[in-house]
Amino acid sequence: MSNQDNQIVPWNPSDLVVIPTTADTPSAIVEFGRATLTKRDIQSIIAGFDAQGYEMVSTFVWTKAAATMKKQVATLGMEFVGEMLGRPDLNDDSDPTTAIADHEVITLAEDLGMITATQALRLKHSLQIVTHFASLDEKEAEEEAMQKEEAVSLLRTCVTSILGKPRFEAAMQFADFRKRLGEQTLSSGSGDVTAIQTSPYFFVRTTLSVLLSMIKTQQGATLEHAVGNCMVLVPSLWGRLREPERWQIGQAYAEVNASGNRLASGGLKKALLDVHGFDFVPETLRSSTYTEAAAKVLSAHFSMNNFFNERDPMQSLANLGTTIPMPAFAKCMEAALAVRLGNVWGEAWSAQSAANQLLSSLRPTQWEYYFNECLWRDRTVLDKLTDESKPVSRWCGLVAELVHSEFVPKDKNVASLLAASRSGNSNLVMRTAREIRSAL
Repeated sequence: MSNQDNQIVPWNPSDLVVIPTTADTPSAIVEFGRATLTKRDIQSIIAGFDAQGYEMVSTFVWTKAAATMKKQVATLGMEFVGEMLGRPDLNDDSDPTTAIADHEVITLAEDLGMITATQALRLKHSLQIVTHFASLDEKEAEEEAMQKEEAVSLLRTCVTSILGKPRFEAAMQFADFRKRLGEQTLSSGSGDVTAIQTSPYFFVRTTLSVLLSMIKTQQGATLEHAVGNCMVLVPSLWGRLREPERWQIGQAYAEVNASGNRLASGGLKKALLDVHGFDFVPETLRSSTYTEAAAKVLSAHFSMNNFFNERDPMQSLANLGTTIPMPAFAKCMEAALAVRLGNVWGEAWSAQSAANQLLSSLRPTQWEYYFNECLWRDRTVLDKLTDESKPVSRWCGLVAELVHSEFVPKDKNVASLLAASRSGNSNLVMRTAREIRSAL
């Protein structure tokens, strides 16, 4: 491209809001949230702290923060959000506040550079705190009340990560990046292709999701540009792609071919032929059923009353069949392991049988695939292994029970994690998991 202003370049991750350490009271912290909070909101938050209603005020703050972030990501298009989250049930008519789960919007915001990895970890911890205390019955609530320090920490996290931003600059940059991918066709060897090739992996993964979403949903010139860009980028990126992303491309080809979209199927077919990638085209589209079932498990796991609500969706997932389609494998493992590991407070006993049913049915080659291709980007599992003692203990037990003792993963960090898990060294498991998590 002749004009540098027209170049497609990856967006910059996260703009930050810094609250000085001297601002250590709720009234001082909430002042930094005026970008999104009304005067009435601020007064309500301060009054809630003054009345020692820590559960109530934390739920209010969290609800405001989650809704703000969901509205922001929804501006990118709910079809695209569905592609990023592996949620084929989402479309542009979906209501973001109800269709996107809180844990999903945190993951998506991290992928788009709207929040940092550290902010994502803190937000997930805040979500756990809110859902835990909201799920307690009256007697438990009296005995295990939320502490002021927990509520203040949650407020600070929500303000610095979400509520303190008048707009998410990273999301705006990403929206421009996405728009350009649908307005220009790249040429092989151009500076634009090189910039994407040499970007961190999450840029590469997100770029693919953008293009595949356009190919499945757009028409006219936008579709033509998206198809052309896939024909250029898929061959140039194929060597870097992990198998879940390769399956994502194959799944997209199967979908557009089945729908009769000749332009889209022709372009993806050429791209796959160029890389000998038809091994990654599923024979059927049943993977969508597995993916949706896994999403329901995760939604229950991260929502209120999860110990009660995980059983039915986990049983539904386990009962779908004995062979998980490869395009859905990573998502199904994330869901089953989330149930098996539980959280800092325990696990859903009633869902354990179904989770074990799925996990114990896996062949050794499937466990190898998970550790080699999926674990390094499974944020749900890695987050549980970073600092939660109960999930770490259950993980070590799972590894000893189900993973072949002589298997060594390709990635040295994942290999170290597996070795620490086999030895039962919880501190080393957490330290190694943090290293893998920080490299995402």
